[in-house]
Amino acid sequence: MNIIELVKSILLEFPKINDLHIDYNESAPDEFGLYPTGDTLVKEDILGNQTRQHKFILYAVYQSFNDYDRLANSGTLLELQMWLERHANNQEVSITVDDKALTGRLTKLTCANGMLYNIPDENTNSGVQYQLQITAEYKIQN
Repeated sequence: MNIIELVKSILLEFPKINDLHIDYNESAPDEFGLYPTGDTLVKEDILGNQTRQHKFILYAVYQSFNDYDRLANSGTLLELQMWLERHANNQEVSITVDDKALTGRLTKLTCANGMLYNIPDENTNSGVQYQLQITAEYKIQN
């Protein structure tokens, strides 16, 4: 399972996410989309083992009729952040480089900037879009 598939499967374990799309999400409430934004080499040792980071943005659409809804939405994002940070349990990850399969382990999930991102139609009654930036750190053995 590559890092994108792995992070998607972890997010789907969160009890308040029922469905999750990659690079896409509906504008209806309770829709989620995971957007991979890039992979970065953090460090490499003399043997070629690598520590890498893959960044994502999770977009979530929630109903936002009043302050109570918006507080609940922000609370759910906070809960998800805390939950994710405890669910990087050295799950196996694999990548293919130059037709060579490499395996490794997910070591850390961190989150930032969980916030209101977009009000699609200037009407908070139909749902608003929140974003959460997620960073997955993993180590690949050469």
